[in-house]
Amino acid sequence: MNCPNCNTPVSNYNLNIQTDIGKCDACQQVFKLSALFNRPPSQTTFSYELDLSQVPEDMTITKNVDGISLQIKNSIGYGLIASVLPISVFLFFYFFATEVIDLESIDAKILYIIWGFGAILGGFMIWLFLQSIFGELNINLTNRGGNIEKGIKIFGWHSTYSFDWKTVSGIEEEFTYYKSKDQMQPFYKIVIYANQRIEIGESLTDEKRYFVLKYLQYYLGKVKTTGRLQ
Repeated sequence: MNCPNCNTPVSNYNLNIQTDIGKCDACQQVFKLSALFNRPPSQTTFSYELDLSQVPEDMTITKNVDGISLQIKNSIGYGLIASVLPISVFLFFYFFATEVIDLESIDAKILYIIWGFGAILGGFMIWLFLQSIFGELNINLTNRGGNIEKGIKIFGWHSTYSFDWKTVSGIEEEFTYYKSKDQMQPFYKIVIYANQRIEIGESLTDEKRYFVLKYLQYYLGKVKTTGRLQ
């Protein structure tokens, strides 16, 4: 296999099939292995398959006369692992800093900035905790298009997106990398290319995100080739 950036052969030692990641020693490019084999969807080629009997846990498919709906909920166990650890680390360092630093010797304006930053970061941690436990992703599809709701619907913190199948040119998985402890970590999301770019699946597990991707691609293919979902 050659590097997609510099076309240099990549050693098998730098290819990890389980994580779907490869790295080139020549140019240090990090890339997704499956991206080298998957052909992006287009208006003329739709050949997707889906086994609806293999639905991951915490996902529900409902069919009716109007269309088909997919509801995804985060599992409590995954939510606790994903959110409690960073929250605990934040609280430890935040309260540890207040014990070590002499707050009375700090200028009031700087102190306000410190507490303000802590409040913002703390709010983000709380949102992360709620999102990881109560977050939902609802995908409702009809013969004409789709409606997607994501967020914490129980509290009214959610976003809604709509699209028409006629405007959808493709549905793909995209990824970027962020640096964490001197290592490059992948960040994945599903992108629907319609009149507006719709991004979903950022907080899903790999298994759930893969199923959602294939689910959307499958019904995109059915509508483009037959004009109907079912």
